[in-house]
Amino acid sequence: MLLDKITGPADLRRLDDASMSELATEIRERIVEVVNKNGGHLGSNLGAVELTLALHRVFDSPNDIILWDTGHQAYVHKLVTGRIQQFPSLRQPGGLSGYPSRAESPHDWIENSHASTVLSYAHGLAVAQELHGDPKRRIVAVIGDGSLTGGMAYEGLNNLGHSQSNVIVILNDNGRSYAPTVSRLGESLSRLRSNPTYRRQQARLERMLGEMPMVGGYLERGVEGAKAAIREILEPPAFFENLGVRYIGPFDGHDLPSLERALSNAAATEGPVVVHVMTQKGRGYGPAENDPIKNLHDLSELKDGSFTAAFSDAMLVEGARRPELVALTAAMPDSTGLLPFGQRFPGRLIDVGIAEQHAVTSAAGMAMGGLRPVFAVYSTFLTRAFDQVNLDVGLHRQPVVFVLDRAGITGDDGASHHGVLDMVLLTKVPDMTVFAPSSYGEVGQMLHDALDLCTGPAAIRFPKTMPPASTDGDVGSGPVGAAGS
Repeated sequence: MLLDKITGPADLRRLDDASMSELATEIRERIVEVVNKNGGHLGSNLGAVELTLALHRVFDSPNDIILWDTGHQAYVHKLVTGRIQQFPSLRQPGGLSGYPSRAESPHDWIENSHASTVLSYAHGLAVAQELHGDPKRRIVAVIGDGSLTGGMAYEGLNNLGHSQSNVIVILNDNGRSYAPTVSRLGESLSRLRSNPTYRRQQARLERMLGEMPMVGGYLERGVEGAKAAIREILEPPAFFENLGVRYIGPFDGHDLPSLERALSNAAATEGPVVVHVMTQKGRGYGPAENDPIKNLHDLSELKDGSFTAAFSDAMLVEGARRPELVALTAAMPDSTGLLPFGQRFPGRLIDVGIAEQHAVTSAAGMAMGGLRPVFAVYSTFLTRAFDQVNLDVGLHRQPVVFVLDRAGITGDDGASHHGVLDMVLLTKVPDMTVFAPSSYGEVGQMLHDALDLCTGPAAIRFPKTMPPASTDGDVGSGPVGAAGS
């Protein structure tokens, strides 16, 4: 197999287009094989195959710095940077991390699973290079459209535009984070992606230039500029340009030659530039392409009898009892068990995107307005918004309920997912009540008590592991109906 002969990025540059197409197929097959066995993130990696290959053919990692936002999309990167033999150990004890890892490879600069951070890393590295007088190293930051719903990404963009740092931002646009992307910018990108007028005009332009005798070759280099002009007319990329960041695209994220040309052009550009790349999450694997919820973003599911399932059931009970109850999620309605609530009670599930700080303060405002907000979030992600928990909810003594999934050690999810700080932080918040259910039934009872008895903030924390089996006499051993009994 071609894949087994790849020892590093330099090997990719020796392959022709046909071999690269064959390699992309082999990579998808290897990822599906290992993730189906070990678990992990599937859809996002299948969608980033050609993009990753193009990056490593155009740029010289690790001399050039390639940074991955929400690093679960870096499996392809691991495969082509000398870790093929270790890849079967992905997410296993002593094996490869499910995210980039500085201990594994010099190609891995940052190891993060928290979204929206990469542009700040890129800005900081660019500043360091400028002060060291080392401008030849190129910095490439890959960020998804879902991560652009996080406020920190906008802060990074703002500073890149202000400083005019030489950073190439790859906007990997698949219209999704865990769930479909929630943002006006995402809607704008989606409109451009699906605009039939744009697509017709692009095809007409290419056909017209191709039919011109004699001068076609001279005009070929102007095609990309003409396409850009059409895009400017149909959907001006004003958002990025107004921040001082040049925009080029969109490009087909599965057309390797086109991607390489776009990246080479971006590398020759002075100042920050966004390269808009459209990809398909789950590309090349039928079950992922046809998954309407999250394109098999990962292989986790709502397991019967789990703490998450108990919370999901309890929310349906409390939602029926309390018309003022609303649920909030930060782009994870499925993973936190809130999809059934949203389906049962339309309009009462609010997905704010990857914006935990906004979610917490918005929940405080909802509580001030007479609603009873429940914010369901992984423990590791709530710590991103502790200031808001403390000052916007705690100081104002608002009855917001925080439901913290994945509290404690999370095993194969890796270090950045461990929920080890929530208890020490939340117990210092004024009027905070912390619940820790030890069985399936206690989840529903504690949610009921938090809503019924707590006049200030409350938190319910439970681990990823399955609860012990309920026995007769357990609180709420009749899972759903027990809430409020």
